[in-house]
Amino acid sequence: MSGKDVRLGQQAGFGLPSPELIRQETDYASRYLVVTKNLKRMPNGQEVTFYLRQENDVAVCLPVTREGRFVMVEEYRHGPGRWLFEIPGGDLDKDESAEMAVAREVKEETGYAGEILHLCSTWISAYSNARKHIYLMLNAEKVAAPEMADADLFRVTEISRDELDLVLKAGALTDLDAGLACLKKIDLMKVA
Repeated sequence: MSGKDVRLGQQAGFGLPSPELIRQETDYASRYLVVTKNLKRMPNGQEVTFYLRQENDVAVCLPVTREGRFVMVEEYRHGPGRWLFEIPGGDLDKDESAEMAVAREVKEETGYAGEILHLCSTWISAYSNARKHIYLMLNAEKVAAPEMADADLFRVTEISRDELDLVLKAGALTDLDAGLACLKKIDLMKVA
């Protein structure tokens, strides 16, 4: 691919035809997730069924203390059936901005607060309508105890940069995209 083929800043697929939605029906619904069955007519005329997740946007935020330690959540995750490291975050509540959500989620999950910096937003997956908003929290400090619900199984921990690198290499971080975005920003800022 030559340099002139790169279309940075443009919408992907600009000028290309999009599939036409023929029919959409709910296949599964719960409090947190709706899966829809979508019949679409492709540009070549074929009809194809796609199953898509309809879910809330989420916001995640990696807190970094003044001492350069990363505040993580170690949480048991039932899908993989193991303990994993996570960046604090969660769903945006109705009429809540992503920045408000990360401040609330970080405080609820870890008890920390600090200066919040938005880094980027990305799609959860190619088969979801939800966005993930990625934040970094600088000068994080403990201001409260974490709030744990009956179904929660987690603990809050502070780890060093070297330890975070090991977590990433082991594939033990659920929000890899957020972790890498935060580390890139930190490296540019030289704060940890």
